[in-house]
Amino acid sequence: MGINSFYASVVSPFLRKTNFGERLDMALIAFNANLQFACFMYADSGSKIFSDSEIDVLFEELDPESRKTAKRFMHRQYKAPHNALMIHPKYFYSDAEKTEHNKVLKDFNKAIKHFRLPRHLTGPESLYYHHGLRFAPDFVKSNIAGKLFGDVGGWLGDSTLVFAGYAPEKTIIFEPDSSSRNKLEKILKRNRISKDKYDLHPFALADTHTISNGFECRTLDEVSAAYATPFGVLKADVEGMGAAFLRGARKTIERDRPLLSLAIYHNEDEFAGIYQTLKSWHLDYHFEIKSLNPFAAHGEIILLAYPAEWAQLQ
Repeated sequence: MGINSFYASVVSPFLRKTNFGERLDMALIAFNANLQFACFMYADSGSKIFSDSEIDVLFEELDPESRKTAKRFMHRQYKAPHNALMIHPKYFYSDAEKTEHNKVLKDFNKAIKHFRLPRHLTGPESLYYHHGLRFAPDFVKSNIAGKLFGDVGGWLGDSTLVFAGYAPEKTIIFEPDSSSRNKLEKILKRNRISKDKYDLHPFALADTHTISNGFECRTLDEVSAAYATPFGVLKADVEGMGAAFLRGARKTIERDRPLLSLAIYHNEDEFAGIYQTLKSWHLDYHFEIKSLNPFAAHGEIILLAYPAEWAQLQ
């Protein structure tokens, strides 16, 4: 009896009788077939699927590569099966993306080991791409140094850890989930990030001071009034609430003119609304759409933006 036959006749039936055995069985099959689990946050949110021509209109002032990234993200939302559990990289990803993934993987694994982080709870969007900062021009990096960094959606502190390499005065972390906060503080302590280098707020950020889904929400404009130092970076990945966060941060953004790294892959409000909102504020910012995980079905795409005068002053 070959190994595949033994697995199908003995191991698989046994696993499926145990708690969570079906999931383990599917994961082992996926690994053997070079499949991977897929998560289509945007498509499963019921949001509008934009055509290529609509994306060209929506982001007409952005560079061609940004529009291409937005289109590739949207193609995946309708080309992959709805609620797909697993997908096959051979047919789903381009050769360039697979090459990029292999290049990223080496540095990502180094960062996991260096920071002693759980491998499957973090990704290259923070540990390799640094939410877009890794490949930002030098004049961007010089303009954010010495200012406050906003980590909106602190999770396990992975963003705060990589931000430490860009010389912030302090990182202001917002994480409403108590379990995540406890893990975050332990991870930062383990990595010798002193408490005077960050503030950890136990609430979410939105466009009003309220209670939502059991969590307290405040606005960044309310919170930032307590800080004398301006914000140099605002990173926000807040599970679909990015548009609400942005509306509650307008005064801070207009006053401090920070770099923005805003997730736009959860729903239509983020994908279309965040850029259109910022555009309507007439900030004179440079905008780009970046992919921060070339091997993620849901995209991990961000709108990266910074003041136009930073380039002019270099």
